Amino acid sequence: MKKNQMKATAITLAAMLAAASMTACGGGASGAGTAGAGAGASGAPADGTAAAAAPSGEVAQISFSWWGNDDRHQATQEAIDAFNAAHVGSIVVTGEPSGFGNLEEVFATRYAGGTAADVMTVNFPWVIQYSPNGEGFYDLDQVKDVFDFSQYDAGFLDSGKSGGIQTVIPYGQNTLGFYINKSAYDRMGITQLPKTFEEYKAAAQVFTAADPNTYLIVSPTFRFAAVYYLQQKTGKGEFADDLSMNYTVADYQDALTWYKDLADAHVFCSRKDYIENVGSEPVSIAQNAKYINGGYPGVLEWTGGIASNAATLEEKGDELVVAELPVIDGAVFKGTMAKPSLTFAISKDSKYPRQAAEFLQYILNDPEGVKLMGTKRGMVASKAAQATLEADGQITGAVKQAYDFTATAEVINNSPIFEDAVFTNAYEQNYEKFEFGQLTAEKAAQAIYDATAEQVAKLKAQYGK
Repeated sequence: MKKNQMKATAITLAAMLAAASMTACGGGASGAGTAGAGAGASGAPADGTAAAAAPSGEVAQISFSWWGNDDRHQATQEAIDAFNAAHVGSIVVTGEPSGFGNLEEVFATRYAGGTAADVMTVNFPWVIQYSPNGEGFYDLDQVKDVFDFSQYDAGFLDSGKSGGIQTVIPYGQNTLGFYINKSAYDRMGITQLPKTFEEYKAAAQVFTAADPNTYLIVSPTFRFAAVYYLQQKTGKGEFADDLSMNYTVADYQDALTWYKDLADAHVFCSRKDYIENVGSEPVSIAQNAKYINGGYPGVLEWTGGIASNAATLEEKGDELVVAELPVIDGAVFKGTMAKPSLTFAISKDSKYPRQAAEFLQYILNDPEGVKLMGTKRGMVASKAAQATLEADGQITGAVKQAYDFTATAEVINNSPIFEDAVFTNAYEQNYEKFEFGQLTAEKAAQAIYDATAEQVAKLKAQYGK
């Protein structure tokens, strides 16, 4: 818990894409020095530590796997090319980009076959899956003299530990928050945005008087709101470090009735309206017509999605802003939840872990590498990277608000198992039955608890917890 988280030529791009088709996924002088950057242009920490060198003067051959779209591929390749140009004769990094398809299957195949890249992009849930005791990836504590960990919040860095070992570096912090279409509120004559759930109820009366189908806050999944409530109610995340459950049947029942009360008041989107206007699956709301047109004048979403949510509103002249976190009655915790957006690991089989760490230092902390990587992977957790991107004009508007919000919000970091689909499905399916009158709140809560307990038992056995 914390307070206050070159340009590619056609030939290069063609080679990069060819590499993507043959391999699987895993994910010059700089400008003015960035305050607190902690690294020089070489990528080494600013304490004067010598750059990593390959044994016997050999050239260290390092591979880096990631996934994404063409913009991310190009930005990453530019950073790789710049790093290679600065390390001629000592280190050569080869990119292994891929698209978004079959990520987990391909990662598992490469990991099991010993062909994983030296530097791997790792989805957060994979940390416990592949390194439940901290031995599945390289121990990053061994390269603290190469990579500047001081640029990261200590509590957030702990989310990258397994078995007490720092096995991954979290790239960015996703923080759950409330984001409001301020322009839609202005059109309703509401100049003071809601700060409490009671104020949201009052605002909903104004909106529904103009359009009875308006719901103030839409969430990709009911579970986000439920866990937000339960964290404030209990002061605990859904799962303990040993993966044990922290919430009781009574807790789940309270969350169900709390949400439905607010949905009936048109604060949260009802399940019925969500199905009719979005669909039955948890998806990004950014391109949803009702959201764009003001029928959902707010969203409960991760900070990683705020850029796209703001951009679609901006196209029609509306402004998205970060709202103050509302607090439930009787809260013992007044914050929200957070998680790493994605992480980077070094292969435990890498011949050149120190050189791999030097490359990570370059793309995650060094001003030159950070500017080249840009914001194509969302929000960054490194304080040095954030300062660099702000100075470079790459962090502005709603995204800048999201950074400021993340810096001050109280958060509980999610367990790596949080995003297991079984848990989310249990919430969605049983809340739906409750709202539609097919189950009582008590029976729906019991069903959520039972499905969660069953999956937790499986995962604990699988990961030896």
